[in-house]
Amino acid sequence: MDKTLIAVGLMSGTSMDGIDASIIRSNGEENIDIIGNLYLKYDSELKSSLQHFCKKILSRNDLKDNLDQYKILEREITIKHAKLVDQICKKLNIKPNIIGFHGQTILHKPEENYSLQIGNAKLLSQLSSTDVIYQFRKNDLDNGGQGAPLTPIYHYYLKKKLKLKLPSVFLNIGGIANYTFCDKNTFFAADAGPGNCLMDLYAKEKMKLDFDKDGIIAASGKIDNTLINNILDHYNYNFKKTHSLDIKDFDINFVRGLSTEDAFSNLNFFSAKIISENIKDRLPKDTLIILCGGGRKNKTLVSNLKKFLNNKIYDIDVFGIDGDFIESQAFAYLSIRSLYKKNISFPETTKAPRPLTGGILISYI
Repeated sequence: MDKTLIAVGLMSGTSMDGIDASIIRSNGEENIDIIGNLYLKYDSELKSSLQHFCKKILSRNDLKDNLDQYKILEREITIKHAKLVDQICKKLNIKPNIIGFHGQTILHKPEENYSLQIGNAKLLSQLSSTDVIYQFRKNDLDNGGQGAPLTPIYHYYLKKKLKLKLPSVFLNIGGIANYTFCDKNTFFAADAGPGNCLMDLYAKEKMKLDFDKDGIIAASGKIDNTLINNILDHYNYNFKKTHSLDIKDFDINFVRGLSTEDAFSNLNFFSAKIISENIKDRLPKDTLIILCGGGRKNKTLVSNLKKFLNNKIYDIDVFGIDGDFIESQAFAYLSIRSLYKKNISFPETTKAPRPLTGGILISYI
């Protein structure tokens, strides 16, 4: 049995609003102790710079053409991550053995075998005086996997920790929604569709808001079923066999011309419909659905999901775990598995040809 280690996990999602940090103690298997979590919000200038940069990076060639700006952003983001590591370690009075550093995704192109995250692991290691694991997706992509989702192995052991006897789905609703189905000795996973990304994009472009809080605006609009059916036909045709997604796979053009309320309502309904269509046929009837991520707070989105899914649906918070920090906890967990050379991706989760370890170690010297 491997000894337990203390790890900090860092995650900055596709909403680009800030960084989540979690500290866990684990042996990389069933022994999981969640010690604490902390969030650091990006200032508006950094968030805007990130979003504008991300918008113009559509390929690796675009990255080469904007290398100077990339290096400036990389340094700034890494310093923010180091600041949060310092804050959470001081808050909890703990010194970690390892940091799991995901970085900020700017482009995910599994069909071309790459996924780009901004972040300088060597600088983070120096600033935090701690060993760092990064590039979690690279080995999977290099071997023909999709590089995502990577959180399923954590979900699998989290189910055991929570002692859930029924088959369960962990449905994480971030910018992109992904899910992990877990039963006794089996699990599988995939991205399920747009989570918050379409609603957040519309909120930013039309209302200068970060998001539709609680789904209140969406609740006041009307659904255009003809519009929804037409766009569903398009997406089902193009994405039915897509395993992992990027926020750039979707756009909000189909609601242009609608009132603000109706646009939010249709984007919300569409997102819930896509998610449910992509998971419901794969679930036994008694499967519990456990919601994680920021989208679980959108009451209209959850209400729509409940219309489409007959399963019992719970917030993970009812089990005593903060649903905002599941992914940062997962990358803390993955860093420990990586250090112990345990597999972090699987044919059932990333379409890899075989179970694979992953992550690159930067040692602090």
